[in-house]
Amino acid sequence: MLAIMRRQSPGMSNMLKKVITFFSLFGSLATLLCCALPVTLVTLGMGAAFASLTANFPQVIWLTQYKELLFGITGILLIASHLMMKRAQKLACPIDIDQREACQESKTNTNKMFWFSVVIYLIGLLFSYIIPKVFYGM
Repeated sequence: MLAIMRRQSPGMSNMLKKVITFFSLFGSLATLLCCALPVTLVTLGMGAAFASLTANFPQVIWLTQYKELLFGITGILLIASHLMMKRAQKLACPIDIDQREACQESKTNTNKMFWFSVVIYLIGLLFSYIIPKVFYGM
């Protein structure tokens, strides 16, 4: 994938990075919705709220049915996003003060958003796979 990005124009490379970053964040949020949120609601005694959620948004059930695929694709996207982020951190920012500050701020915000996505992904992983195996032997 990185070899493809090197051959493409810089604009296309930026677009690919944005798409991968967006879908990795989207996938992390989807893992949270499919796995962590329902378990949390039921654990806190809000089973009726979960029933209402699934009645109004039946897509949550679909996400739960395909959680292995969801976790796999999201993990791959997070790894790709991390590799691209590390590669971008090695690039120098422009000399112009305003552009340099914008570049550094963009790198900082990207880093924060990435780690936020990783934390969300790990919470979903914890509630979907680790807790059920430890407590229920599933």
